[in-house]
Amino acid sequence: FADSYNLANTTPNIVTDIVIGGVLSATFVPVFVDHLATRRGKDAWEAISAVVTVTVAILVVATAAFFVLAPDIIRLYTVHNHSPDVAAQQRVATYLLRWFVPQLAGYGLIALFTALLNARSKFAVPMFVPVANNLVVIAVLAWFHALVPHPTLASIDAHHRGLLLLAVGTTLGVLVQTVLLVPSLLRAGLHVQFRWEPRHEAVRTITRLAGWTFGWVVANQVALFVVLALADPVNGAVSAYTYAYQFFLLPYGIVAVSIMTAIAPSLAARWARSDLPAFRRRMVFGLRGILAVVIPSAVGLVVLAHPLIDLVLHHGAESASAAQGTGAALAMFGLGLPGFCTYLFMVRVLQSMQDTKTAFRLYLVENAINVALAVVLVGPLGVRGLALSLSVAYTVAAVLAMVVVHRRIGGLSPADLGAPLRRVVAASAIMGVVVVLAVNVSGSESNGGLVLRIGFAVVVGVASYVGAIVLLGTRDDRRQELLTTTAVDEPEPTSEPRRRGPVGFRVLEPGAVPPGGWTAGEDPSTENATQPRHTDATDEPAPARSSPSPPSSPTPSPPPARTPDQEPRGRLDDRTGAFPHRHLRAVTDTPDTAEEEPDGPNPGGDR
Repeated sequence: FADSYNLANTTPNIVTDIVIGGVLSATFVPVFVDHLATRRGKDAWEAISAVVTVTVAILVVATAAFFVLAPDIIRLYTVHNHSPDVAAQQRVATYLLRWFVPQLAGYGLIALFTALLNARSKFAVPMFVPVANNLVVIAVLAWFHALVPHPTLASIDAHHRGLLLLAVGTTLGVLVQTVLLVPSLLRAGLHVQFRWEPRHEAVRTITRLAGWTFGWVVANQVALFVVLALADPVNGAVSAYTYAYQFFLLPYGIVAVSIMTAIAPSLAARWARSDLPAFRRRMVFGLRGILAVVIPSAVGLVVLAHPLIDLVLHHGAESASAAQGTGAALAMFGLGLPGFCTYLFMVRVLQSMQDTKTAFRLYLVENAINVALAVVLVGPLGVRGLALSLSVAYTVAAVLAMVVVHRRIGGLSPADLGAPLRRVVAASAIMGVVVVLAVNVSGSESNGGLVLRIGFAVVVGVASYVGAIVLLGTRDDRRQELLTTTAVDEPEPTSEPRRRGPVGFRVLEPGAVPPGGWTAGEDPSTENATQPRHTDATDEPAPARSSPSPPSSPTPSPPPARTPDQEPRGRLDDRTGAFPHRHLRAVTDTPDTAEEEPDGPNPGGDR
């Protein structure tokens, strides 16, 4: 029965990874941020409204299609299952999947709502609402266990009340998560309305980016299908692989996703402004933060895999052999955690650059390696081989992704990552030795003893890791790392021309002379009444005026002469000598708060 539930729940869970981790980061957030940063408010929200309307329509159609195709999806997953119970397994899994199908619309709306909130720099609520989903599912599973203590295919097939509770309750968790985002949307000041414009520029951009995203979705689905088909449903390998994978995702979901979600909008904004130095610093800052947590987490998963699985799963329907297989798979997954998180972060970087084509190619390589190794390793290693194939595939893909990004924009050389990475690896190795000793000298094999052993090992492991990080780094190393990872908004020393924001005006009293005096042609006393107060190089002469009206209050005087690279973007207002409203800025050299004119070729391409 566990395999039937996991097979049915696999499809919406995959959509979660694809929609929230793929389409959200690849298309919605970069495009929304780009429009809000470079368009007028009305134009930006019209574009976002068009995207939202088309997306909701697609979600409705996709949900209906999955409901109709539910039996075929389950048959594909069980194509190599020739056991006598295969008919009952397919029947139960199909029933569950049809109840789980509304989760597709729910996850799609969650992705859309999260993108809108992230584009407005709202991160807290989208990060915490999944907790409500988990609480609902835990309550439903506890209720189900009370109704059916030892479910089997035969018993659950006849116990319609318990099966209905499990189906409806699991989907209810997703719907609760969706509804909890609505109050934040209402408070975020969004100006979204129904706007059916499938040919809008923003929709076409989303379609172009999502086309490559769909390509790697297909590649992921093919790879997962092969892996689940290779797993033996009779001996519980599907459940072992699924449970181990869920534990493997915990460090990624808790830490890595939080960092990626917070950094992705700022990466997209910096790329839209062509601010490569700030983009690189932000990228390195995020990667260092992720690796500083996931490398010791990987060591912990490898060392504590078997005690952790014994504590959580070795009871009820989970036999000792099944728990042993799940623990072995988790240890193999743990080896690939740093590569997995690094690869997905590099994909986020490419998505912020609106380059989903390169990400698609990297996914092809990763999935090809995963499938090839799974076919080779499943025979001698079983479910451990399937987990190891994924770890190796993502590690190789992570290295390739870093090479691709570094060749394009730099920032990922050994000089950028070497010293901090070596310190993290060394501290993690020390932590691993300490955890091995701690878990073997404390507690017993009972549930209470396992809690004591794991808790003690985690505490001393964290303490040893933090202590090793402090001891292994010199004061200069820590100072330099602090400067390079936290001063993300300060211009770094570089050979590139310094980028400048719009140059502001100083308001002078009548008759005053600016510092340095007037330049030729700027002295108000010699200004021709038919000439504009100031003209950019790209401006046409203003129409002649009969006579200027005497100012009733101090007016802005013309600015000092500027070099061409200081010229602000846009035209000056001929009547006031000031910038249009969207160009008024209080600072002149703040690349994160002012629009900029790129000094060289635009790395984001012509938009």
